[in-house]
Amino acid sequence: MQRVWAGISAALLAALVLSGCSPAPAALPEGVTVSVFQSRFDRGLHQIEIKVSNDTNAAITVTSAALDSTRFAEPAVWDRPQRVPSGAARDLRVQLGEPACGTEPARDEVQLEFVLEDGSSGTARLPLADVTPIDSVNDEDCLGVEVAAIATLTAGDTVQWTAGAHEPAVLDLTATPTGADGTLTIVESKATVLLGLVDEAGNAVYEHAEQIVVDAGSGPGVVRLRLVPARCDPHAVAEDKRGTFFPLEVKTSTGRSGQLYVPVSDAVRASLYDFFGDYCGLP
Repeated sequence: MQRVWAGISAALLAALVLSGCSPAPAALPEGVTVSVFQSRFDRGLHQIEIKVSNDTNAAITVTSAALDSTRFAEPAVWDRPQRVPSGAARDLRVQLGEPACGTEPARDEVQLEFVLEDGSSGTARLPLADVTPIDSVNDEDCLGVEVAAIATLTAGDTVQWTAGAHEPAVLDLTATPTGADGTLTIVESKATVLLGLVDEAGNAVYEHAEQIVVDAGSGPGVVRLRLVPARCDPHAVAEDKRGTFFPLEVKTSTGRSGQLYVPVSDAVRASLYDFFGDYCGLP
């Protein structure tokens, strides 16, 4: 029995020695901060960017970064090592998941896994000071979920315009009821950065009143857009990112309201670009 206890004591001592040799997790240096932002390009792809700023005198390598928010069903993760030099910042673009539209109190933070210059590593959870981009994405996402339950918003398969006529192009957006409970009101349509609107009389307008109501007992509602170039800049099409996402101001019977964007097919986008060049007399 004495030999058994001796063996157990030796094993415990060895475990304690080995555990004592394990390096302690590193603390995130003061001066390393995180924030989030979203560009126009990110918005169309349902992405957001985590900015890691390093205001210390040594580089840090971010091995992973995760936006962990109660506004999304799961964290949005960056999982490729990124070195952030001293005095610099790096933007880590992450793909957002499905929205969480419940009543849970909001919690938004970034979890960083990192390695310091001396080889030590650690993990830190950093609350976000400014969550405006997350608020904006979640508001639009949850409005979209509610609207989609009531009606499907789609752009037409074709855009109507005549080459050389110098007249507005016409594109229809359709709200097709799903048959579910609830009411969708399309309050107004709006211009984009690339394409302006004109009313029935041909007057240029930034927004056009619609007041189209769709529910389970109605037929499809149609928004007819009359489009002209917002400006005849030869670089406008080449630099375009959101000019063919058409904004609609909407509200539902629950009181949720805001702006949704209706995209077009690749074929319609190409036709709109051709119309832009023809109307503006561009080569």
